[in-house]
Amino acid sequence: MDQRLPRPSLALVAITQALLGALFLVGLGAIAVLPGLAESTAVALPEYAELRVPLLAVAMALTMLGLVALAMIALLVHRIRGGSILTRSSLLWVDVFIGTLSCGAALVATGAVVISNGQAGSPFLALVEATAFLLLLALAGITLVLRSLLRHAMLLRTELDEVV
Repeated sequence: MDQRLPRPSLALVAITQALLGALFLVGLGAIAVLPGLAESTAVALPEYAELRVPLLAVAMALTMLGLVALAMIALLVHRIRGGSILTRSSLLWVDVFIGTLSCGAALVATGAVVISNGQAGSPFLALVEATAFLLLLALAGITLVLRSLLRHAMLLRTELDEVV
């Protein structure tokens, strides 16, 4: 670890990690609340009760993917602060993050199909689902570009270490 490399301030990293931790706790809370919410919605709208289980599964899976994504971001922030971001294992964490975004897009599409087949949607909901799908794919693409920059920086670092 080279102490001369620029790193974010400890305060910024601590605030970022605290916010990521808060989001993680909110996600855990959502996992606890979702089954009851699905049950009460099924009682309030009995014509859509058959959609409760598949939509609950999609919602729980999306929330869990969000928790994995938050954990990967927290690990990467920690590596940046520690000066160990330019290592091979950082690429693994970025790959997991890209995978969670891609799986999230697939789950949004699955939810859209379930809602459409159950004839429970509206044009606004379809617009929200399409936007979420495209947003997740765009974030995965942006992360792939940033991954290539990280890989290039790792190669440059290796080359520089050989020269020195």
